[in-house]
This record gives sequence, structure tokens and C-alpha cells, in this order.
Amino acid sequence: MEIHAPLTFAALAPPAGDEDLRAVRDDVGQDLPDDLVTWWRLCNGTGLPDGNGLLLPPFFEPCSLRDVLVQRSIWVGSGAPTAIRNATVGEAGSPAGAFLTSFIPIAADGGGDMLFVDLRSGPRHGCVQHWSGEDGTYNGPWWTGVADMLADVANALHTGSEARRRYVDAARERHIHTSTDQAVVSDGRLFWESAPDDLPRCDR
Repeated sequence: MEIHAPLTFAALAPPAGDEDLRAVRDDVGQDLPDDLVTWWRLCNGTGLPDGNGLLLPPFFEPCSLRDVLVQRSIWVGSGAPTAIRNATVGEAGSPAGAFLTSFIPIAADGGGDMLFVDLRSGPRHGCVQHWSGEDGTYNGPWWTGVADMLADVANALHTGSEARRRYVDAARERHIHTSTDQAVVSDGRLFWESAPDDLPRCDR
């Protein structure tokens, strides 16, 4: 990436420190998944949300740990309704119409949508889901965890494979029309394009 998408590479921030990691862990109230901690120890999100850091498909920039805490204070802080701060609603990977305390935002599009790690209990604990600012989360995990997400992105960059392939296949089985993403580099920036699709799109 440093060679082929230098502007995107330059947008990635230095590793997170122990103090920032402890602050997020204390805010969440439970241990963070190992793959999430490993990622943050390599990269503490991006700098300014200027469009150069669209590392994650289809249009998400990784959050810094400071941004994580800011977003959580908005969604599940002391001013949020008690019902929204209920962290025991459903199992990990299940639908939710409210942002829960067991959700950790890890990337954002600047318009209200996010990717988050779901720390509810269950076999899909630690999965990565999409949060719509309008609709919540309803269509199931995009990835089984942060490591799976990063491997998917790396494969798309190095081999030209389509990102989110497994999620899209599962979604279509439930009659949710969506499309995979292909990595494109232009003028030193990484961005994502919807892969050709013979189905009409009604969901990202």
C-alpha cells in the first residue's frame, strides 16, 4: 500500500498506546477481542477524515480510539436512554435498532454510518457489523471479526478478489440484494467500487 496507494498509507495513524486502549476497555466494561487490540496496536485509525483513508469497503475510514470514545459518548453515554444502554439485547450478530453499549465503532463514513465490533455474547461474539444511521443493524455480520475483515481487504488489494464476498452470498440467500466491492487505486488513493452485479441493488 505504501507504494501503490501512498496517500491512503500516509493517512493511517501511528499505533495506539496502552493508555488509550485501557480507556476504551474501561468504557466498554469488558475485554476487547485480541484481533481488535492487535489492529489498534498497529494503527490508531486515520488522521483527518479527508477521504484519503478509505481503507475499509465500501467507504469507511478507521476510527482513532479518541473517535471511538466520542462516538460511544454520543450513542451510549450517560445522556442516552436507559433502553439504548441495555447491552444484553439479543446475541452477537443479531439485528438491533438501537446502538448498544456492547457495540464498539471502528470505522465511519462521516455521514452517520459505521462499522462496529459486536461484543454481545454468542457464537458470533466479536463479529463486525454495519450500522446504518437511519436503520440500525439488520442484515447480519459483514465479517466474523477484525482479523477476517483485514484479511478480506488484503486479499482484495493483493489478488483483485472481491471484498465482502461471503457476506453478499449469505445476504442473497435471504433475498437481500447487495454487491461485493473491488479495490481501485487512483492518484495514490485507495477507494472501492461496487463489483458488477446482475441483481438490482436495494441495500449496501
